[in-house]
Amino acid sequence: MNILRRYILWELFYTFFLSFLAMTALLIIGGLVQEAISKNVPLTHVIQLVPYVVVAMSRISLPMTLLLTATVFFARMSGNNEIIALKSLGISPWKILYPVMLFGILVSLFAVWLNEMAVTWGRVGMNTVIYRAAEDILLEQLKQNHSFKSPKGDITIMVKGVENRRLIAPTITLAKPPTTVEAQDAQLKIDFAEQTLTIVLHNLKVESKDTVYSGQTRTIPVMLSQIVLDTNAEPSASNMGFAQLAEEEEKLLDDIGKQRRTIAAKRVFASCMGSVDEWSTREIKELSDTNRWLTRRVDRLIAEHPRRWSTGFSCFFFIWLGAPMAIWLKKGDIFTSFFACFIPILLFYYPLLMYGINGAKNGSLPPNAVWLANIGLGVAGCWFLRRIHRY
Repeated sequence: MNILRRYILWELFYTFFLSFLAMTALLIIGGLVQEAISKNVPLTHVIQLVPYVVVAMSRISLPMTLLLTATVFFARMSGNNEIIALKSLGISPWKILYPVMLFGILVSLFAVWLNEMAVTWGRVGMNTVIYRAAEDILLEQLKQNHSFKSPKGDITIMVKGVENRRLIAPTITLAKPPTTVEAQDAQLKIDFAEQTLTIVLHNLKVESKDTVYSGQTRTIPVMLSQIVLDTNAEPSASNMGFAQLAEEEEKLLDDIGKQRRTIAAKRVFASCMGSVDEWSTREIKELSDTNRWLTRRVDRLIAEHPRRWSTGFSCFFFIWLGAPMAIWLKKGDIFTSFFACFIPILLFYYPLLMYGINGAKNGSLPPNAVWLANIGLGVAGCWFLRRIHRY
């Protein structure tokens, strides 16, 4: 049995390693192309994104790679009647399956860690590279289109041309406050510490709502996020590490408690003064709306922790279903076995996963509802395990 287990684990790891490299490489190429196109990142900076994209894409390719590995290996064994030969010797299929299940648990733990790395290290690193490419991104767009508009539309730059990284006859329009700046030429300077891009204008003319100004030199600071990222005021829960999730949740719960105490105090004061109609003043409504928004954000933060564990352990549940199903099908054709496992996962697992995640984030379902899809795979896997042991 030890020789058999070593043979199974070696073949499984060999197939998994090759499949993981191939699938991750395809996803990396797609991820780099998407990042380069969406944010206009120059080729020199795209190469710097490779380590961070590897981490981000690896967490996506792991579950499907394990499913492919399990179905390919056990479909081949079953198609060659090796499982029947083992059962004829009195060896239960579970004895060759449980080392594979242990391997799936280890990979699942690795997937959870990889998810954390992709958020805390990978995403931060990608943003840093893109920030450093901000000047090249802006200059490239101005060279090609002679104009640039920020993602939120709060700054527009138009030029006649770009020579040696110098803007020729730039016209800059700011939305807030409405201002138009015309200059003979301009240069760009980046401050990575402050995450700002400074536009240094020479021989300029400024026109705003009430004033007209002319001068020799003036600088306009612009946040790098206005050029390369369309960021929100609040980072989403999926972009936070476990430690940051706990800190943000504690902070928001404290804010919710303060909001509720403020609303209660105002209503008690209104009742004491005999002004019950002041229970629904504009201020109290605004406080209530803010409180509801904070509560929804807390629900998202609470759901994020089990979501990452459930998506990480999808690796184990994919093997739990794929391995016995491939044995039960008894198909030597590996692609038939793989798609026989993949299509039910595509049709049932992912919709159920999205239902559980959305319900947990909205507060309509408990946070552990994110495990519904994995539980469904577990039940289906148990049925196939029973079938291959009985027959």
